[in-house]
This record gives sequence, structure tokens and C-alpha cells, in this order.
Amino acid sequence: MHILAVIMKIRLWFMIRSIVALTGLFVVSGMVVSCHGPEQSADVLYGSDEFTVYADSIVQGPVCVKTESPVRMTVTGPHIAPDTLSVDIDSVPAGMPRYESEHRLVDFLYNKAVTDMTHDTADVDDYSIYMSAALLEPERSLKTLLSKIKREHGEVYLRHGADWPISDDCMSWAAAMWELYKVTGDVAVLPEAVHAIENSLNENKLVMWDDTYKLMHGEQLHVGRTVPDYPEWMEAKDRYESMCLGTNVLFAEAFKVRDSMITRLPECNVMPMWVGLDKEIADAVNNNMWIPNLGFYSRYLYGGVYPIQSQAVDNFGQALAIIFGVANKEMARSIMSKTPCCAYGVPTVYPLMSGDSIGCDSGLWAVTQACWTIAAAKAGNMTAVECGMASLFRAYAMSEAACGIEAGVPVIDPNNTACASAGIAAVVLRVIMGMEFGADGIGFAPVVPYALGGQKRLSGIKYRDMDLSVTVAGSGNRIKTFAINGEVRARHFLPAGMKGEVKVEITMDEEVDDYGSVNDQPYAKMPETPVIEWGDDHIGRIRNFTEGIAYNIIINGDFINQVNTGDVRFVPQDRYTVVDVVPVMTETWCGFSARPYEYIPEGILTTIEPEPSKNSADIDFEADMAVAGDYFMDVCYKVKDVKHACALRMIYIDGAEAGGLVMPAALTSGHEESGVSNMLRVKLKEGKNRFSLRHGREKHGHADDGVVIESVRLIKQ
Repeated sequence: MHILAVIMKIRLWFMIRSIVALTGLFVVSGMVVSCHGPEQSADVLYGSDEFTVYADSIVQGPVCVKTESPVRMTVTGPHIAPDTLSVDIDSVPAGMPRYESEHRLVDFLYNKAVTDMTHDTADVDDYSIYMSAALLEPERSLKTLLSKIKREHGEVYLRHGADWPISDDCMSWAAAMWELYKVTGDVAVLPEAVHAIENSLNENKLVMWDDTYKLMHGEQLHVGRTVPDYPEWMEAKDRYESMCLGTNVLFAEAFKVRDSMITRLPECNVMPMWVGLDKEIADAVNNNMWIPNLGFYSRYLYGGVYPIQSQAVDNFGQALAIIFGVANKEMARSIMSKTPCCAYGVPTVYPLMSGDSIGCDSGLWAVTQACWTIAAAKAGNMTAVECGMASLFRAYAMSEAACGIEAGVPVIDPNNTACASAGIAAVVLRVIMGMEFGADGIGFAPVVPYALGGQKRLSGIKYRDMDLSVTVAGSGNRIKTFAINGEVRARHFLPAGMKGEVKVEITMDEEVDDYGSVNDQPYAKMPETPVIEWGDDHIGRIRNFTEGIAYNIIINGDFINQVNTGDVRFVPQDRYTVVDVVPVMTETWCGFSARPYEYIPEGILTTIEPEPSKNSADIDFEADMAVAGDYFMDVCYKVKDVKHACALRMIYIDGAEAGGLVMPAALTSGHEESGVSNMLRVKLKEGKNRFSLRHGREKHGHADDGVVIESVRLIKQ
């Protein structure tokens, strides 16, 4: 069947559904209230049981948002006082590109977004810069990025978060700075930027790199915030040991950005310490974090030296994996069609943890939704584009009518719209107008839903030495004609070297290569994390056993058995063993493992109590090993005085670097408490092995961190 006929059938289905929904849609004071008549239903961008987005309005239950003009929106509903609330934009900020189309809703939301962006006085975050602020607010973006560079001892680094290396997202800076360069072409920012990125990559790799899995450790931060999707038993060092999707996608992109910056600087004196790690990390993500039977990525690996996949998904990380090219085309298509999409768009994580509510962090959800829509366009899934676009539009518009929306439904906090505003603008720039900035110009690949056909124009774009305007006519995701200043061109690309007034005119052919699909699912929550009491008989009793829940038994990362009772039996091995017990809700969704059970048989553990240095936090000691081979190593430590969120020691064995020991100090200052570091894999020789524990923060002026090493464990693998 011709694709246009399919589209017309879909539109007819939405018309019939909308007519049914809108006939007696809701009643206020005995009157039938309607925001749209049946004759307008063909302009549906997206419709569901929860809400419908039209070309000029949005209907959700008893609330109707209608755009009267590109600068005026009205909201009606039973809880709105007075009966109609109006939202007016006094004027679109001068210097901002102007967007004009035949669809008042998109026009208004874009105008409101760029207005909100200019009125926001806080520093713009890295993701907002990447999405749209690099083009819309280049000077402010540069000022913010430069403020995040730390200059110490003649070197430059990117500023870490307070919890580094437990969690950090400073490498998003690299993507933001590179995007800003691609927009402005200002090569003067690159020398310091590439030094800061290289130094920070080297510092992070020294501490966070896992040479077994070729991934970076560390909890993922989203827009500077954590997402509460770790089990309660996981302490700070356990979260550090996790290897997250988003963290590793950003590191892969940062290595790639560093190399791209160096190519733009012929006289650059940066000699990369690590080459090819962007591909190595990307391959490791795809080899270790892809879930073949589900067709999308795991949120993270967790559980220590024998990690297992979390079956929860991180849709922000998945979107970044598609945008930055870590996921190949087949993976991208699979992610878009198989990842659960819920009533109000893709959730940031799925399933939710017990106790979480829908839209519990609307600011983060908005960034996820915007990036998901951009990723859907890149993956070529028009259904996901329409769903993502409509979900973001609804949340942004309904933020003005939050008092009339059911509790728990995601809307954007009107006091915290910065990321959402950048996301709205990004959907217009990157999806509808199809702009993708490169180092040498702009590529164009518009993805325009049928309901947003007609002519769309973005003018007043300040790009390099151009006064640029872009016109996109029609809908679909295939370009029929592409012209620059009236000259038709086969390649859909604007060279960066052009000057003066430049007009790009694009006509779409009204066709969609593959309309695609989404996996509509209700919101779901994980089964409860097992709490297990292990006895001396190596039988674990599940204190919160739940009928109907199966429990997978995983030993040293390998699935062994599944039980349906409250007892877990472990047969001791003659080697170091870690037992994970994972609750299974359905064949698809699993919960979090119980706290791993550690078994150490006799004869494989060596414990050393090193003598502390009187004048330094550094420690030197020897270990006389009877057998050469692979060992696990960790340390027990005491925090005498909390001076940093995390203490750090670098390990050298016979003079060779062996990794970093992370010792979180998540304690109340002034109280002594013991903890255990992360565990490292090390190689030891028969006989004496010389160990050196060196302070990991000394070059940043933090030689004293209040931590005392009590003992070292060496466990034969």
C-alpha cells in the first residue's frame, strides 16, 4: 500500500477517535465544553487515551490549551480561576531566530521557549548548550563553559562534581564545547578546550577505567542530578563500581571530540595519551550492555568484580547513544520500537523503582523527552518522533495549567524551565528544520510529521558570517528539492564558508521511509529487592519473599538456576564466589539483585595491616605471595575526619600503576567509622610484591583527606 494512503488511514482513525472523544468531552456547570470541532481533527499530531495534540491546541481531560496567536495561549478547565487563563509573550527577544509556520501551537511554544531561555539568569547547563543554546545564546554558552575550567599548577582541567569519582558528568562539557565551535567556528576557544579535555580524560581513565570490561566506572549524573534507580543496599562505593550507559557514551564522545579538535589545530601541542578509546568504549557498551532478547540497552552493570546487567533502562542514556553514534542503525531502530513508551512519553527510567512516582523529576524528564525525539528522528522512526514531540509539547504547555492536571502527571515546573525550553527549541531546530551542525557546515535532514506540513520558516539565524534563513515546505523525512540562494543542489549541506545573506529552501516529498512503531506500555514498577539472611549452612532465606515472583540465582556473573521458594541454596566452591539473587516479575522485567553474598574459601585470602607513614598519607608495604596469579584487592579504612566526599589512593605494584582505590566518606563529620573500598583486579608474582599507595588528590592541593588505611585484602581468583 502506498505510504500516503497509510498516512491518510491513520489520520482518518484519529479523526474518528477524536470525534468520539470530543463529543461530550467534559462538562463544566452542565455545559459541554470543547476545544476543537470535528472538522479540525485531521490536524492531530498525536492522540492517545490521555491527551491529544493538535496543530493549534492540546486537550487533556477537562483541560484545554489553545493558541490564539504565536504570542498568546489560553487555558480553560474546571480548576482554572477565572474560567480562562491567558499566557502572553510581550515580545520575542531581539536577536533570536524567528520561527513562523502554519501551526500556531509550535509557533507559540518556540517563542515561549526562546523567551524563557533569555529570562533565565542561571548558568546554562551542558545539555542545553548542546541541544540549542549554542546557536541561540553563543556568548552566554561560552561564558558558562569557560567558568567550568579549573586552572591549577599551570594545567587546565574540567571541574569535577563534589562526589567525583563516585559520580560525575563533567565530560558532557566536551560535547557542548564542540557544538559551540561547530556553530561559531571560533578556533580561538579550542587550544584551552582540548588541553582541558585531554587532562580530564587522562585523570578519569587513571581512576575510573575497568580494563576487564573496557568501560568507565561511576554513577551517571543527568543534568547534574542523580536518578534514584539504585537498590537501597548499594553504598557509594557500590555505585562507583557500577558501569553506566550514559557515563560511557559521554566518555566515548569526549575522546572523539578531543581528536576532532586536534584536527582543527595544525600547531596543537597536545599528544593524546590514549588513542582509539572512543571506539573501544563504544564497542564495549554494545558488547556488555546490550540486552539481545529485549532489543535495547541495560541501564548499567553492577555488583562488583562479577557485574550483572540491570534490566532497567535509562532512556536518556539510550538517546545519547543514538545521537552520538554508539548505537548502530539496527540498534537505533530496535531501541525506538522496543523500549517501553508510557502514557506521557518515554520515562527517564523504566520500570520505576518502588516508591517512585510518574514524572518525579520533570526537569530531567523534559531533557530525556527532547533528546529522545532527536534520537527518534535520527533513527528514522516517525511514530516515535510524533509521540516524543507531542509529549514534550503537552508537558511544556500544560505547565501553565498544572493546577488542573491530575497529580503525578509530568508537567514542567514554571520556575525551572531552562532545560525544557532548550529542548523545545531543539525539536524545532534539529527535527522540524533538520539542522545538524558540523565542523565544516550544516547538514539538513528534516523530519516533519504530516500534521505539521505546509511552510515553515526560520529566519534571522546568526551562523558564522551568514545571516541565514531556512524554509521547509511539506512533510515527511525525504527531501524532494534542496536549494541554496535559488541554486538546486544534490547534497543537502550548507558550507560554512559562505557569507552574507543566505537562504536555504527545502521541499519535502510528503513521504516517510518507514513510519515505525513504538512499544506502548503502562507504567510499571520493579519487584521488591530481596533481603536475604545467609546462614553458616550457606542457605539464604529471603525475608521478603513474594509469591508469584521467581528468583534467578547468578554466580560470578553467570545464570545458574531459578527458584520459586523463599530459600536460596549455595554449594560452596573452591574459589572466590559472588552470589546474586535477582527477582523476576515477568519474562521481560527483573528487579535489583539482593546484596551480593561473598564466599571466600580457606587458603585464598591474605590480609596485611600496613604501617602508616608518620609524615604522609602515602603507604608502602610488601606482600609475600606463595602463588603467582590474578588476585582481587581492596582495603578496609577508617574515616577519622570527613574532609572530602571521597578519598582516593592510587596503587602501584612493583612501580607499575594498578588502579585507584575509592574510599567514600559518606559519614557524619567528627565520627570514626570503617568502610571497604572498591575491589581491583591485580596480577602478583610469586614471592615479594612491593605495594605503594599514593594520594590521588595531591596535585589538586588536597593531601590530607582524613582517611586511615587499616588493612589490605588480597584474594586469589
